[in-house]
Amino acid sequence: MPPQTIEEIIARLERIIDEALRGQKRIGYFAALYERVTSNVRHALVAGDVFQDNPRMERLDVIFAGRFLAAWDAYSEGREPTASWRVAFKWLEDPGLLVVQHLMLGMNAHINLDLGIAAATVAPTPQELQSLKPDFIKINELLGRLLGVVELELGQICPRFNRAQRLTFFAPHLEDQLFGFGMGAARDLAWLFAEQLVAAGEANREHLIAKRDAETAVVGQTLYPLYGFAAYVARWIHSSECREIKTNIQIIAE
Repeated sequence: MPPQTIEEIIARLERIIDEALRGQKRIGYFAALYERVTSNVRHALVAGDVFQDNPRMERLDVIFAGRFLAAWDAYSEGREPTASWRVAFKWLEDPGLLVVQHLMLGMNAHINLDLGIAAATVAPTPQELQSLKPDFIKINELLGRLLGVVELELGQICPRFNRAQRLTFFAPHLEDQLFGFGMGAARDLAWLFAEQLVAAGEANREHLIAKRDAETAVVGQTLYPLYGFAAYVARWIHSSECREIKTNIQIIAE
C-alpha cells in the first residue's frame, strides 16, 4: 500500500536512508534531503498556523512524496520509472558526480514533473487550485529555507564548494550559475504546469504529463555530464569532495 500519512512517508524515507547507509548507496543523498523537507512540513502542520488548510497540505505532501517513492520502488524492482527519474537514477553508481549534482537530478525530476502533478491532483478544479496557491507558496518557502541550510552543509562535504560560492562569478548560488538549474524558476514552472493540467481536464492530462516528463528528462541530461568551463570547475570541486558516501549522507541528514 502506498503511504497514506506524512508519518508513513517519513518512515519510508528513513528506511531508504538506513539501507543507503548500510550499502553505501548514493540514493541516500536525495532521500536524506527529502526526509528533512518532509519533517519540516510535518512540523508546520503540527504547529497549525502556517498553512490555511492543513488536511489538504498533508494530502499534497503525501501525493508528492509518493511519486518519488513509487519511482524508486519501480527502479529498485527492475521496472521503468518515469523518464525524469530514470535520468536521475542511472547515475547513482557513477563516482564522477558531485553530491550536489545527485541532489539536483532528484530535484529536477521531483519539482519539474511531480510537484505540478501533485498540486493538480489535490486541487483538480481552477477554483480549488487558486485557493491552494497561498499554501503552495508557503511550502516552497520552507523548501527554499532548508536548501539554504543544505547549501552550507555541502561545504562540509567539499570545502571547494564554499570557495567557489564566494567567487563573484558564481553568486548568489553556484548550482544556478554552474548547472543552469534555478530552484525558484523550477517552482514557478511547477505551478504553471499544475494550471495546465487542471485546465486540460482528465482527457488530455496523460498527454501533458508524458510531454512534461520527456522535457524534464532532457533538462536532467544537461546536469551531467558537463562540458567546457563548467566541467572544469566541477572537476576542481570534485577533487576535494569527501568520498565516503555514508559520511555525506549523514551530513545532509543532520
